[in-house]
Amino acid sequence: MFFSEKFLIDTELIRAYGAVDISLVCDIPLFVDPMLIFNSDKPEYQALHQEIIRYFYFLHTKAKQGLSSKEIDAWFNFSEIPNNWLGFSLVGNKGLALGKKYAEFLYQNIGFALDTHGISKGQHIEKAMLLYEGSGKDKISDLSVNLIKRFLCEFTEKFAKEYIAPNLCKTLPVEKAYFNYNTESFVSREYMLPYIYNEKAEIEYVLLTPYDILRENEPSINRNNFYHSHERIRAAIENDTLRAYVNNYIGQAVWQYEDNQKRNRRAISEKSIQKIEKDAFQEIVKDYPELYDYYIKLREADTDEIRLQCMQELNKQLEKLLIASKNLISIFEQNGYSIEEELSAREEAKRRLAFFKHIIEDCDGFKNLYVKGERIAKENDLQRLFRFVWYGTNYKVDAEPNNGRGQADFIVSMGQRNQNIVEFKLASNSTLDHVFTQVKIYEAANCTDGSLIAIFCFSESEYLKARQIVINASYEHMIDESIYIIDCRNDNKASASIA
Repeated sequence: MFFSEKFLIDTELIRAYGAVDISLVCDIPLFVDPMLIFNSDKPEYQALHQEIIRYFYFLHTKAKQGLSSKEIDAWFNFSEIPNNWLGFSLVGNKGLALGKKYAEFLYQNIGFALDTHGISKGQHIEKAMLLYEGSGKDKISDLSVNLIKRFLCEFTEKFAKEYIAPNLCKTLPVEKAYFNYNTESFVSREYMLPYIYNEKAEIEYVLLTPYDILRENEPSINRNNFYHSHERIRAAIENDTLRAYVNNYIGQAVWQYEDNQKRNRRAISEKSIQKIEKDAFQEIVKDYPELYDYYIKLREADTDEIRLQCMQELNKQLEKLLIASKNLISIFEQNGYSIEEELSAREEAKRRLAFFKHIIEDCDGFKNLYVKGERIAKENDLQRLFRFVWYGTNYKVDAEPNNGRGQADFIVSMGQRNQNIVEFKLASNSTLDHVFTQVKIYEAANCTDGSLIAIFCFSESEYLKARQIVINASYEHMIDESIYIIDCRNDNKASASIA
């Protein structure tokens, strides 16, 4: 299930080494934040940042010369590196690569990424993402991991040689381990690394990642934060003329709104003013790209805040997914769950889901759905925990497979004719009553019938709401048969279900 278990290493040893004890069942939603590399006091990270920027300068030089589509693909296109088991995948470790669309975008905007206008302290590869529609933490992380691949291989190899039994490691070739500036090409290299057999029964190396370059939320430099920081950015502009022009442009937009509201005898909304200011800032930054650099300068100065926030995110995520999942698995084992794989996929899914409900409600499993009193509120987190309890199974458990009209949370199967859908919902979900229509669509798309639905309730009002929705849909007779209302409350003392 976890790196520590697979390679017979104590979790605390991995942490002491400075790495994360990753899951080998599904990705952990953590991502590399390049700002943590840039802002680090560690000499090896500072050298790493310089190497990253060196490659961007190489790209810039080539882009100015004009490149063919094949050259753009060779130098600007970055594939996903699934071996670190970080990302969004709920089954396995395969996600989406940056792709050719991003390669072409970076080719066109590499100059923007490197030009600081003499404002920010250094260059940052994630600056390019401020212009990229659809940018996100996974894309920035993928870009970073590609450019620090050799470091991650060496980091993991050092740990493997010192702590992992030789029979659990192999000397394996790693494609595009580093870039050779003499040959202007990526070079493969062999490393002694821990390995597993993937779903295709192929050997796949595993990479550890230092925890001090990881975070859960958006990277420190991101589009959304940039636009929401326009007031700080405007205040930080050192050029008096530019600051006056930007403030005047935004002020005029606000004045026009206020004047229009007064003439039409309508109330002036502070929320509307904030949106107008943000929209006006989005327009003017197109003419003054140095505003991006004032934003980056602010983020460079937020070092302590960023480090603290990232560490809090990391600790919370690890407690949610690693500690909670290990505790739940331990409870499963202690309470004697027996695996009977002669059952149909539907019956086995029902047994696992019913036992999951029993563990949460009757065996203090609900405690693992809270971190420092704060509940795990995302369906995605609950899905990951449920995915972990399918240990020791030969059933195929696909999470969020898109096999037709939309994505089901889980499809449990053992062959095409033996499969079942499991759908998760929070009772707080505003579209909860749509779940019954939703699963019918999934069933038709996947040629299956009789889905299972799990509804998670974190308060009495949520429980009553969920039950009423089931009753209104005339499905009350299906409760604890194919619809499981799971009581996750931590304030009702008795953790048994009130159903």
